[in-house]
Amino acid sequence: MSLTTLRDSIRATRNVIYMNTGFTGPSPEPVLQRVREVMEKEATVGPASVEGLQQSRQIGEEAREVIASLLNASPDEVAVTHGTTEGLHVAIYGLAWQPGDEFVTCNLEHPALATPASVLEERGVTVKRVEVPANASSGEALELLSSAITPKTKMLALSHVQYSCGLKLPAKQLIAAAHRVGALVALDGAQTGGQLNIDVKALDVDVYSISGQKWMLGPNATGALYINARHQRTIAPLFSTHAVADARAMPADGPGGGNPMMRFRIASQSPALTAGFTTAIKLLQDIGLDEVEAYTHALGSRLRQGAASIPGCSITGPATADASCGLTAVVVAGWEPRQLVDALWERWRIAVRAVNFPPAIRFSTAPFNTEAEVDKALDALRALAGETPPPATEGAH
Repeated sequence: MSLTTLRDSIRATRNVIYMNTGFTGPSPEPVLQRVREVMEKEATVGPASVEGLQQSRQIGEEAREVIASLLNASPDEVAVTHGTTEGLHVAIYGLAWQPGDEFVTCNLEHPALATPASVLEERGVTVKRVEVPANASSGEALELLSSAITPKTKMLALSHVQYSCGLKLPAKQLIAAAHRVGALVALDGAQTGGQLNIDVKALDVDVYSISGQKWMLGPNATGALYINARHQRTIAPLFSTHAVADARAMPADGPGGGNPMMRFRIASQSPALTAGFTTAIKLLQDIGLDEVEAYTHALGSRLRQGAASIPGCSITGPATADASCGLTAVVVAGWEPRQLVDALWERWRIAVRAVNFPPAIRFSTAPFNTEAEVDKALDALRALAGETPPPATEGAH
């Protein structure tokens, strides 16, 4: 698989300039085929027949092995989930929080972290929402966030890449700062899984959660959770399912101990979707995550530099290379973000999304996008910046 063959295998590239992978990515044909194969097998032999259950177990085992290889972890440190939010909530709510404990996060966060922060606050936890500018440099973000960490901090929870502006935080340095006071670190990897080459051991992160349906280009309702083995007894399961009993004996407890991550399983997964997720990971690994990361970053840089040169356009996110990635947030003077989303789609078939904080439209330059598509997007922005926007419709989406 190469970047060219990846693009050729995605139907949406034939008649759409798809730049909304940060919301949901279009799956390549091999992913679709693998999902179909598993569903056909289940329909033929029965999903809970001996053969059907054997297929399901094999798919689950392969998924954990492949996810572990993606993150540089052990299969006993990863679990298949239904998405990033699920994994984060398993870890956050599974800690034994006490009044006075500190939960440190930032003002730019997705609801996946903003919501549990509010819930913990209601339960007496001290929540610190650090004000980080959307266009912060890595050094500025590090200084602001590190200064909020104290010996009372129980967890630092942040998005590795901020979804609304593309700010890539200096994860390794922040993790080291938190560890110096004994705090755990949970990273939201919704915008990094499949975009960046993630090495959880090099980062020394405690919890990392990714999505399968975004930059990984896998099916919806898929994702993965990593919890470092040294913290798996610290975090308690959210729900009591049969998986808790199956995995209650940890491997260290002797023969018969199950996969320790099974105790965090909230509900069963679709074997077909899990198999599709695994296939999606393998495709990106075949290309090489270093190549994917460099390519998406280069496309993002091209878009940012071009948009910044258009009169009336501005970038809300980071300007420095080390804090940037394949997510770019753009403002066009006089236009509401939703109006821009609609105009780009209706006139040029360019798919992007609106974000609220800071208000902007967000482009995702994925490994299947091209320089020509970036240039067409810039031409569209140039045209819109020179026009008077239509009147805002009251109550419009």
